[in-house]
Amino acid sequence: MYLSRPLAIAAVAATFACGSTPTNPASGQMPNPLPSGTVGVTIRDFTFSPASLTIKAGTTVRWTNNGPSAHTTTSDAGAWGSSALNPPGTGGSGYGGGGSAAGTFDFMFTQAGNYPYHCSLHPPSSYPGFTGTITVTP
Repeated sequence: MYLSRPLAIAAVAATFACGSTPTNPASGQMPNPLPSGTVGVTIRDFTFSPASLTIKAGTTVRWTNNGPSAHTTTSDAGAWGSSALNPPGTGGSGYGGGGSAAGTFDFMFTQAGNYPYHCSLHPPSSYPGFTGTITVTP
């Protein structure tokens, strides 16, 4: 009993001393860092997070699918549309088992305005909360 307490304290101290780098829990892979001038939106469980985002013109938004099923990011007004973004670990198939990273899509916003969007595979008529808005300021 007396030996287990010092071992537990040492284990916790070693964990904090070594630090840790976050991994994608679904794939166990390291996340790709966002390039300078890029803001991230995560797609997971039929939600965009954050659902509302305000950025300056010239900023790129990167959508990353970290959920268990394929999704898209599709502008309501047709400004952009991604292909299906595969979930992490699918290796390009819908059945998983691969080691690939999550599907991503980048779009640079050059004009000020409001840009509502949704997933075309899971439309707002069936998934009313699965929408997002990008507000671009000059």
